Amino acid sequence: MKLYIMPGACSMVPHTALEWTGADYELEILDQDSVKSEDYLRINPQGAVPAIVDGDTIVTQNIATQVYINANYPEANIFGTDTSPAGQAKLMQWLAFLNADLHKAFGPLFAAEGFVEGDAAQENLKKKAKEKIVHLLRLPNEQLGKTDYLTGSKTTADIYLYAALTWSKKFAIDLSDYKNFDGFIKRIEEDAGVTEILRQEELEKIGSL
Repeated sequence: MKLYIMPGACSMVPHTALEWTGADYELEILDQDSVKSEDYLRINPQGAVPAIVDGDTIVTQNIATQVYINANYPEANIFGTDTSPAGQAKLMQWLAFLNADLHKAFGPLFAAEGFVEGDAAQENLKKKAKEKIVHLLRLPNEQLGKTDYLTGSKTTADIYLYAALTWSKKFAIDLSDYKNFDGFIKRIEEDAGVTEILRQEELEKIGSL
């Protein structure tokens, strides 16, 4: 199995998942140029990460790659220890929120020029994007006041949230009112799989917000 990633991107989620499985896998680290190369576009025409190539099977889209890893290594419990229909639905609910709502909200911060023209308009868009992100992060912060992890046990949803928190720190989003995130970050960064993928992606631990 070969996993294609970009350092610090949402692809750290399946990257961590593969580390949790203990399986042998090949890692291909891309950059802004190689992710748009002809060779990679034959794997993922959208020119985005993550992507998995496993023999004749190609899987793209973050949640799909996680589903594929979980199906191949169910004993790793990357989707948590509650395998009941209700437990797995709750996990998917969090992943959908993180992928479709929270991740999407960061779009203007990564590339405001793709949404509006002009410096003033772009700065206003970024301001509104930050406000929306703060609003969206209220929900996981409240959940982490009840449990150590989003679903009770550690899952890939927690890694997705951690990725979003690293972006929040990068863009200096004020989350000082959300007191439950620092303890959560500490727990995640103590995880051996996370420590290893940060080493491989040459990223620093953020420590706190």
